[in-house]
Amino acid sequence: MDELVMLLRDWVQRSKGIELNLDPCEEAILKYSLAGISYSKMSDDIPNYELSTIANIKAPKLFKRLREVTETEINKKNCKLILTQLLQQNNQEVIGVKNNHISHINLHEAPDFGDFYGRSQELSDLQRLIIAENCPVVGVLGMGKIGKTALVRELVENIYRHFDYVIWKSLEYSPDLEEILTEIERYFPSNNAETNINTRISHLINHFNQHRCLLIFDKWEAVTGNGEASAQQQENYSNYEKFLSRIGESKHKSCLIFMSIQKPSIMNLLLGRSKINELSLSGLKNQEAKALLTNLGLFDPGFEALINRYQGHPLALSLAAEMIKNIYNGQITKFLEGTIFMHDAMLGILDKQFSYLLNLERNIIKKLADQSEPKLTDQIFKYFPSIPQAAVIQAINKLWQIRLIEKEEIQEHQALWILNPLIKKYIKRRYQ
Repeated sequence: MDELVMLLRDWVQRSKGIELNLDPCEEAILKYSLAGISYSKMSDDIPNYELSTIANIKAPKLFKRLREVTETEINKKNCKLILTQLLQQNNQEVIGVKNNHISHINLHEAPDFGDFYGRSQELSDLQRLIIAENCPVVGVLGMGKIGKTALVRELVENIYRHFDYVIWKSLEYSPDLEEILTEIERYFPSNNAETNINTRISHLINHFNQHRCLLIFDKWEAVTGNGEASAQQQENYSNYEKFLSRIGESKHKSCLIFMSIQKPSIMNLLLGRSKINELSLSGLKNQEAKALLTNLGLFDPGFEALINRYQGHPLALSLAAEMIKNIYNGQITKFLEGTIFMHDAMLGILDKQFSYLLNLERNIIKKLADQSEPKLTDQIFKYFPSIPQAAVIQAINKLWQIRLIEKEEIQEHQALWILNPLIKKYIKRRYQ
């Protein structure tokens, strides 16, 4: 990373006529950030600076200075990508990067994150599916704020050099597919004035075959139809499903990644028919969650019990950590003496999640919330005697895919199903 910092200094001197003056701590933060090292690890290696000073004072000052100098939205997460692009575009030879391959990258709608914790297996699985197996569609599923977007954002940092175009689009405000297509088409100049959506998708697939593109749709659930959706919203969702199906079944060398708190119904038809894949995301593993809690200023004892209580959910842990520091003076064990704490922010996230569920799916969760022991699939059937067992199995499978219910173990060739404490607390707050 020394070479990249040296090239940056040279570029600033030549193009801006000023010196990029960084003190030793700021330079170390920049080099560590370029290497993807967390602030907590930096505090171990940069002498005389505490974690809070590095994360809250020195780093913000450094990246504010870099934003002013480079006139880009540079931050800890994207600094390597942004500086590499910037220096390439200004004819600087960047070590380890081929000069004849400059990706067209638009991450303006991708959120910025601070330190990224673990997920090494998930990153490896996604990279294999996209780079090695050339899957045309990959879905990343999981409950709200479990880390889907952060995972894919980290993935992009690792794989963007494999693509000619990287385009991130947020569907949070339910844009029409026509609007999204218009924005994507700007990257591929054409005299085509076609307005038929099927033809436009066909043209885009042609571009996806000529260029290797990575298209990312965040918050897919926002364009999902439900019982309260208007006819126009239903038509828009139908268009998105058509788009997903065409991208998944057509021959090309590109990839669409989408993140969602629920699985698109069209995926059930696509899986197994082509190289379509999905990854279900659960909470952070113990070591990853411990790193998060340490970075949030907490200390053992009590880490494992706290992580287990919230099943490694990163936002729930972060909100609990704030309460522990403010009310319990950092004493996790004191906090754990009370009932499970659920912040209003988590209630809102789960409210949104549950709004997308069908009545049967909600009722299965409510039944499990009443039980002190895990239940076999056969036992869940008995709660709904008038409903076909196939429908119950389908609902259980969907809830498992988005991790609203958990598998405890296998007995008699069947899974034992249980709710994690966070979901059980939500049910008691909202429905009991």
